[in-house]
Amino acid sequence: MVIKIGDFASLFNVSVKTIRYYESIGLIIPGYVDVYTGYRYYDEDNIYTMQDIISLKKLGFSLEEIKYFNKDKIKEKINNYEQEILNLQSKIKVLKQFSLFEERNDLKMMFVNDEQAKGKWALLGVAATKEDAEAESFMDDDYNIKELYLLPNGESYWVISWTKDTIFIGGRPNHYEIVGDKLYLTVTDFIDPKNSKVAIYYNVDHNDYTVEDIKQKDNTNVDFIEDERVVGTWKTVDFINKPESFNPEKIQSTKDMLSLEKLIFDAYGNVNVSYTSGKIFTTKYTKDYVINLILPDTLCKYTYQEILGKKYIIIEWKSGDYVFGKVINGYYVLEKQD
Repeated sequence: MVIKIGDFASLFNVSVKTIRYYESIGLIIPGYVDVYTGYRYYDEDNIYTMQDIISLKKLGFSLEEIKYFNKDKIKEKINNYEQEILNLQSKIKVLKQFSLFEERNDLKMMFVNDEQAKGKWALLGVAATKEDAEAESFMDDDYNIKELYLLPNGESYWVISWTKDTIFIGGRPNHYEIVGDKLYLTVTDFIDPKNSKVAIYYNVDHNDYTVEDIKQKDNTNVDFIEDERVVGTWKTVDFINKPESFNPEKIQSTKDMLSLEKLIFDAYGNVNVSYTSGKIFTTKYTKDYVINLILPDTLCKYTYQEILGKKYIIIEWKSGDYVFGKVINGYYVLEKQD
């Protein structure tokens, strides 16, 4: 069975011009072409090929990808879509945080004091239930708020603010109860509100702290020691949770997830810092450390590595999580460019 180009185009609800274009770029080859009249005729194989082209286009493949289509292209497209899903999920979380700002600010305006709560609290442990917490039957957990400061008038710092009976973590309300010198905080799961755990704290004092009082500060008064290995330009290639997890063959972050663009070290202790937002500034370094890379009074330690013939530095990202929570939540990986 063969059909003419007009009928073939109608079969797939496309124009004759589209069929001719697909032929010109090598996507489809007519079953038979009359060399004298130029008439094109399409057979059963052409029908299967056209069905594949239409299906792959709907799945997001470009015509170039379809032309050289193979199983590796499927895996690559799956990886791309999975990464897009992760990026969208990340953006959704951020937007949900924004949606909570108004609610959080309204609640802050209705602040009710609790003199028992005000002050500094230190974490004893985390338990599955209130009963386990009272029995100090703690579990291994990644809960990172080791010290909790409840500032006067519910003033917020880092991801923490509060009012009577409620402590907000990242804008999300969590109920607390004080028994004697212990504070039981029921921490609700962001994804599944029905899921929760209990963090138990003991009271250190009831002082009136300010945000400045509770900042973690590194000693940045260090002498300059040149590091010849790092002099030059370094471009960000990845952001990782732990230094040992870096694998140049399996990059964990996409470009739109990276805020640090590059670092340029000179031989005199200066570092030019560029962000993807366009922000540029100069700070200082000494061997093994960059001074005030993100926030004042911080030393970000870096390590130098050579992997598969390329040079990398992996550097601590000391953000507000470190300044207020003493937690380093990630590391930037940069590759030497010259």
